[in-house]
Amino acid sequence: MKRTTTLNLLAAAALLLSSTTAYAVTPNPNYIKLIGKYTMLGDMEVVDDRLEVDSDDGWGIGGAIGTQISMFKFEVEIATQKNDINGVDLDNLGRQVEREAGDTTIDTLLFNAFLDIPLADGLSLYAGGGAGGAIVSFEAGDFDSDDTVFAYKFAAGLSYAFTPELGADLGYEYLATEDVELDRIDLKDVNTNNIVLALKYMF
Repeated sequence: MKRTTTLNLLAAAALLLSSTTAYAVTPNPNYIKLIGKYTMLGDMEVVDDRLEVDSDDGWGIGGAIGTQISMFKFEVEIATQKNDINGVDLDNLGRQVEREAGDTTIDTLLFNAFLDIPLADGLSLYAGGGAGGAIVSFEAGDFDSDDTVFAYKFAAGLSYAFTPELGADLGYEYLATEDVELDRIDLKDVNTNNIVLALKYMF
């Protein structure tokens, strides 16, 4: 009788431990994210390669809603980023006009898909990308114009679930658009390398 009771208690403890462990490392499938970005906008070519616009590092914010199905995550993301223009290279000869000339803003709406690979309890590696649209706004002095273009990104990083409801992502993304046609200038090579931190609520 005593042995049976002990075995029952051990079995109950093991079951409780296993269920608690699984609960702690298994996030809920649906989620919303609050996104912050450190953005590094690449140099943009202007007017048949005669001018090159140099930009400071900037910032971005956004949000996403998504779901996880097996090892795949699918989400819709809306975000914005802004980078100040600090100089213009004339004729690509290194003759810099260094001044606070204006800024470039990129507003995006993307549909993303990621492969999520478990690494340890609550920790996983994600990689994938997205596609959608972007409004690229360019302002310099009296010039202020924007264009809506196709945009895409590639991203990879680490995802961690603190609890089944709360988690975070830390990763890198490469975001780019097709050429931007403005009123009097064309921008080429619009791309940015971003460090992305996201806080997640999972339900």
